Amino acid sequence: MAKELELARAYAEIEAIRLGDRLRVVWQCQPEAMDALVPPLIVQPLLENAVYHGVEPCESGGEVNVAIFLRGDQLNLVMRNPCAAQSRRQGGNRMALNNIRERLDLHFDAEAEMSAYRSGGEFVVQIRMPYRHG
Repeated sequence: MAKELELARAYAEIEAIRLGDRLRVVWQCQPEAMDALVPPLIVQPLLENAVYHGVEPCESGGEVNVAIFLRGDQLNLVMRNPCAAQSRRQGGNRMALNNIRERLDLHFDAEAEMSAYRSGGEFVVQIRMPYRHG
């Protein structure tokens, strides 16, 4: 998970240069979860979607919240971003979400779960997978 976060943080730094104070990313990452083995490209594509579909269309920008934590023998990732009430952008084709779901299935079979939904003014993605560490 540490390498996944490193990649996602690098992406966030690039977007912060482009969007300035319109982009705020809050990282809530439990240190004990950082040695978890996860499929590649789980966090960064979610962050990219959050910026592109959530923060960019909002005139004032917005905050993306990334939480990674252990609960029992499960690794959890929850990402929240704003949903613009009116957006000129299409909702997307869900390719990134489908690709992530496929990687989770290939890596963990039926042991991983992923959900994506709107809750109030936010878009939320929740991933639960077995905690395997290296």
